[in-house]
Amino acid sequence: MVDVIIKGQSGKLHAVYHKSDLEAAPLAVVLSGSPRQKCHMNDRVSYAMFRAFMDIGFSVVRFNYRGVNDSEGAIGTTADNMLDIATVIDWIQNKNEDSDKIWLAGHQLGAWYVLQTMMRRPEVSGFALVSPDSAVSDFGFLSPRPNRGLLLQGMNEGEAANAFGVHLTQILKKQAQIDLETIRVKNADANYSTPADLRQMYNDLKAYVGRENEDDKLL
Repeated sequence: MVDVIIKGQSGKLHAVYHKSDLEAAPLAVVLSGSPRQKCHMNDRVSYAMFRAFMDIGFSVVRFNYRGVNDSEGAIGTTADNMLDIATVIDWIQNKNEDSDKIWLAGHQLGAWYVLQTMMRRPEVSGFALVSPDSAVSDFGFLSPRPNRGLLLQGMNEGEAANAFGVHLTQILKKQAQIDLETIRVKNADANYSTPADLRQMYNDLKAYVGRENEDDKLL
């Protein structure tokens, strides 16, 4: 993996990129949580998501939104962050023109960005939502977009978060025609704070994406 600089609308975006050795490897973009909550591309969960895709042969990139660490500009709004995400997706696709698959994975607020991006980018093959922020409840952007994805939650996130996960699954199935598989990691909180919890989240994500990607090859 290497550090790269991507030209964004408000200046340079700092990213880390891994190029797969596999020919026409599928692509992945990892989205960290809210910069206002000190989330960034090198936090534990973002790195674990990145490694899950890397270790099953994807070309994958993670990055800092504008205003975060070495990315230029001021911390932005949701609209600003969505522009940064689009820039990074375009960048990795331009670097891998032979690849026809791209996945998205996001943690907390980044999980919501995954869903919003998927609604705008029909080429998205699959996605993973890792402990989505249950304080966000605006589903107005969803429209029919048949796809499949994974919801990962920690069982110790609390009753409200787990109930929200059930509600989100129902909304996605009804409003967007999305097939969402749910995995709850025993004893984990929303930040997968212990090494064992983080390892389990990594293993679950890697197993799901690997299986779905292999199944897709058979079609």
